[in-house]
Amino acid sequence: MVLSKLASGGAIAIFPEGGSHDRTDLLPLKVGVSLISYSAMEDGLNVPIVPVGLNYFRGHRFRGRVIVEFGRPTYVDPNTLVDYQKGGLTKRKVCTQLLEKVEDSMRGVIVSCPDYESLQMIHTARRLYRSKFSTDSEKQDLSRRFAEGYKRLLLVTKGNPPAKWLDLQNRINRYQKDLNELGIRDYQVHGLVSEQNETDGDTVLREMRLPFRIAELILLSLLALVPTLFLNLPVGLIAKLYANRRRKKALAASKVKVKGMDVLLSEKVLLCIVLVPSLWLLYGLALFHFTDLDESAIALVIFSLPLFSYMGIVTAEAGMVDLKDLKPHLMRLYPSTRSRHLALPSVRLELQNDLRKFIKTIGPSFLGDIYTEKELDWALFQHSSRNKQNSKYD
Repeated sequence: MVLSKLASGGAIAIFPEGGSHDRTDLLPLKVGVSLISYSAMEDGLNVPIVPVGLNYFRGHRFRGRVIVEFGRPTYVDPNTLVDYQKGGLTKRKVCTQLLEKVEDSMRGVIVSCPDYESLQMIHTARRLYRSKFSTDSEKQDLSRRFAEGYKRLLLVTKGNPPAKWLDLQNRINRYQKDLNELGIRDYQVHGLVSEQNETDGDTVLREMRLPFRIAELILLSLLALVPTLFLNLPVGLIAKLYANRRRKKALAASKVKVKGMDVLLSEKVLLCIVLVPSLWLLYGLALFHFTDLDESAIALVIFSLPLFSYMGIVTAEAGMVDLKDLKPHLMRLYPSTRSRHLALPSVRLELQNDLRKFIKTIGPSFLGDIYTEKELDWALFQHSSRNKQNSKYD
């Protein structure tokens, strides 16, 4: 069936890692993609293997963001078909070589790191270095440069960077920790400067503005959450509890998952497909038995529930944004955290300047093409890195 689909000009999607996980790097690829590609070549078809990078941001949460990036296709070398047809070790060798090419192309469309802590630090450093981009591709490119540059620095220093480098890394981590504790995001730090400047001349106005903003956000959040309270919240709570149980079960049975967060959203969606229509039906039965509405009115209400449910999702999302904006305002009510808020802009500016100086200093000598080249073929870059690693161990 797969070969027939390809022969007719169709496309198939393959997850060559063989399963889902929440690691910050690829698992070893399965050989299936190689076997399919060589089988298609035996039928006279050299299919393109297009890498697709799925870069998730809070992928375990509903309506999380994902950047989908497509790379350049990889093809089977027709000269290797004879070796494949011989079978045995020669077949395994050419399949492995093709898998390595596919892996290099996949690494060219994702941001891979040794662990979550490193990934968080890299994203923070990227935002400090540059925060505005014309496209998501530019943002991904810079994130990838930071990730590969970080791994290259660890390799050059054999895992023991100089104290100056470690100090900068620790300062970046502390800055991100402060943002998390104060409930503020990096892009909001600029707003602290403008907000302070707007009210510097009037202390009374500055003090009145804070409780007014808090009351406004609370009111907007409550209004936004009203539709969700009856239509989505019951299902959401049940789905959260159920998905967390499934996550723990999957985590205990897996050797590759870190926290099992990849299971959460899938389980929530599957359960909601069943529970949401069931809740609508339950409301319909309640209206039928406990109200004087006629059948046509009840039918109209039931058929309107999907629209109301969607409105609840949209408004709840707006409400969550307001709730997140509410936390930093509440934190500023405490004198201890208010001083930390006021210090953030200067801390960020100093850290940004030091990071840029650091990269400018080490870029030409340690980072090479990651620093000097405006455009990089990331699949070719990964292939070159693999060859350097292999030659090192040969």
